[in-house]
Amino acid sequence: MNSSLALRGLALALAVFVTSRAEATVVLQQSFEEMTADAHLVVRGVALRSASRWDDEGRRINTWTELRVTEVLKGSAGSTVLVRQAGGVVGGVGQSVAGAAEFREGEEVLLFLVHPGDDPKGYVVSSMAMGKVTLSPDAFGKPRAWRDGHGMGLYEPRGGKVRLVDGREDLGPAEPFLARIRAAVRGGGGK
Repeated sequence: MNSSLALRGLALALAVFVTSRAEATVVLQQSFEEMTADAHLVVRGVALRSASRWDDEGRRINTWTELRVTEVLKGSAGSTVLVRQAGGVVGGVGQSVAGAAEFREGEEVLLFLVHPGDDPKGYVVSSMAMGKVTLSPDAFGKPRAWRDGHGMGLYEPRGGKVRLVDGREDLGPAEPFLARIRAAVRGGGGK
């Protein structure tokens, strides 16, 4: 088992502890270059529609969002991709997962996606909400990159500490941010 997987396991174990105290889900803190390297697929696109349904066992609700792909930065994808997130509402019954990425119809996003072990054709957002970057205009109409970490905690392995994320993070102008991810793919994050 490589050290990255071991650290993720530790971060997930911490999620149970931290969630019970602070209502947050903890993931391993990673740079965007590390997220790019770990992702199976990195795509830019527009959220089209979402639908929630029970899993095959009838125990968990998942929400599926269809994304119209406008750019593939890493991997290969068709014109649309289906993304699964835990939680949702079906028939008046709701399940919520702190830190799950949420999508609004028409929202432009950049996603770091991985194949879940139970569905090699589908995708989930890597590191939950931390793997979703929204591309939207700022107050002056200039495109910016944003990340909403509400309900998230980041585990820093060097210090052994968890930092709770408080809301939306401004990642700067959209084009330089996208150029950073494209450079990460060219530099080996696309393996």
